Amino acid sequence: MTHNNYLSRSLFLGRIIVLTLLMAFTAISCDDDDEVNRQNIVQLAQGNSNLSSLVQALTKFPDLVTTLSTSGNFTVFAPDNAAFDDLLNFLELESVDEIPQEILRDVLEYHVIASTKLKANQLQSQSYATVNGESVVVSVSSAGVVINSSTNVTTADVEASNGVVHVIDEVLVPAAVLEVLTAPTQNIVQLAQGNPNLSTLVAALVKFPDLVTTLSGTGTFTVFAPTNAAFTNLLGVIGQTSLDAVPESVLRKILEYHVVASAAVSSTQLTNGSVNTVANEPIQVNVSSGVVLNGNSTVTTADVEATNGIVHVVNAVLVNPSILPIVNTVVEPAYFNKDFSTLTAAVVQAGLLNALIDPNANLTVFAPNNAAFTAAGITSLPTDNDALADILKYHVLPTEVLAASLPSGSASIETLLGKDFYLSNNGSAGVFINGKTQVTATDVQANNGVVHVINRTLLLPSQNIAQIVIANTEATQPEFTQLLAALQLVPTLVEAASDESANLTVFAPTDAAFRALYTALNVDNLDGVVDAIGLDGLEKVLKHHIVGARAFSKDLKAGGLATLEQSVNVNVTTLKITGASGSTNQAGLATSSLDILATNGVIHVIDKVLLPVL
Repeated sequence: MTHNNYLSRSLFLGRIIVLTLLMAFTAISCDDDDEVNRQNIVQLAQGNSNLSSLVQALTKFPDLVTTLSTSGNFTVFAPDNAAFDDLLNFLELESVDEIPQEILRDVLEYHVIASTKLKANQLQSQSYATVNGESVVVSVSSAGVVINSSTNVTTADVEASNGVVHVIDEVLVPAAVLEVLTAPTQNIVQLAQGNPNLSTLVAALVKFPDLVTTLSGTGTFTVFAPTNAAFTNLLGVIGQTSLDAVPESVLRKILEYHVVASAAVSSTQLTNGSVNTVANEPIQVNVSSGVVLNGNSTVTTADVEATNGIVHVVNAVLVNPSILPIVNTVVEPAYFNKDFSTLTAAVVQAGLLNALIDPNANLTVFAPNNAAFTAAGITSLPTDNDALADILKYHVLPTEVLAASLPSGSASIETLLGKDFYLSNNGSAGVFINGKTQVTATDVQANNGVVHVINRTLLLPSQNIAQIVIANTEATQPEFTQLLAALQLVPTLVEAASDESANLTVFAPTDAAFRALYTALNVDNLDGVVDAIGLDGLEKVLKHHIVGARAFSKDLKAGGLATLEQSVNVNVTTLKITGASGSTNQAGLATSSLDILATNGVIHVIDKVLLPVL
């Protein structure tokens, strides 16, 4: 090789080396320029429209913006806008601006790893401490990177001058913040008020302000909350259309039976067995297949947390063990209806409840409502429980008799007391007992019999006809003094009126009616009548007022009615009775004094003395 060739070669190699060095220097310079020109994490986020919600949140904390804008090696998990929308929906908020700042800051710091810049291929399946002090759990697989089991990295390795950003599809929420966000804010009553499916329960609760106060205050309660449909089903079973009809004492017992006051018991803490309630009666619990209470009420929504306990929604109203035996018996229609509270109290006081709820019985009950007791003059229950029991037994037949099977016309019917009452069955005109009491509703059927409703309590007669007449003569405002004096002139009639085995109807003229007779005969008194018509004539007059059978006002029919002496004529429209002596001898029935029940018959008061043909 010549010198020139060697020189040429050396120059060529030198140029190659210089060029290589220049290229290397240029490459190094370009890398430095890229690092200088690359955007920081905040700028990257600001330049990405899909991270605008994150930017909106960050700008509330200038110190965080400053930190993430300066030099460093950060790893940031950046939730996209859809992720923030999901968070707002969960929190029931409209905007990031509504999130409390102390919570929002914790959430943002939970997305930042400050210690190192970790690209996707550097992340390991492990926990990483974040700026807020809690850790995120990263899982790496061939499917990608998942954080805290559910959050996916959708765009990885967006490099910034001070770290790396991974876009994610959910906002990461620290455990401490999640506990705050999911902590209950409403008490038990407020929870129920906010659930339209529990509106009937709320309507029942507000009837008892003290219960509302208790379940709104501090404490640890467990409440089994029946749905509206559950209450509707209960009303159907007990034959009522509204909870307003149920006596408050009964409704309160039922409500208290749904509350456990000792602890807030979650569904997972319930075990087979029983739990005691505020009503001091146990609920039987079975957890073999879901949670079932008392064998028929299922927990449909469990573990609704409140500030003062826990609510389990159930699909059937729980009925207290002390109340359950009453359901579907002849006592049920009265027990669950506040209009029959007096009857219920009477049954309990008289010690007849067990007999009337006997499942093997087959009874007919004529049930008086509260107004029926008042109509009969009973404003408070007798203190003599035996006497009260007799009154109640007088309303019960020992066999079941539906309305269609009640005897037509007039009939005497033996009661559970062993004494008869008297039925006047006039079909469409109505069914009456002892003349004054009307059957207003029929055929309320139960498993152990049937109930018919009446509008006047039945009272046992305690005096015969003669005794009633005598008692009236001794009253503060005496009546029947002339009738008694006339009867005493015919001893056989006094005996008949006193005979307990008799069955009579007496049309009893008032003293004013006798005075009118004296005037008509132009005499001064009863002696004058005897002088005018003789003692035999007086006997005929008195017998003309007596029917040899029991005839209540509802049994009277238009036309002739035989008495012990000839017949009278009855006008049921005008309530007039005409004596056999002629049309001018007409007596009016006193509507307020009809159907006076005696042990041996019935008395109707009239305003004129009836005269037979003498």
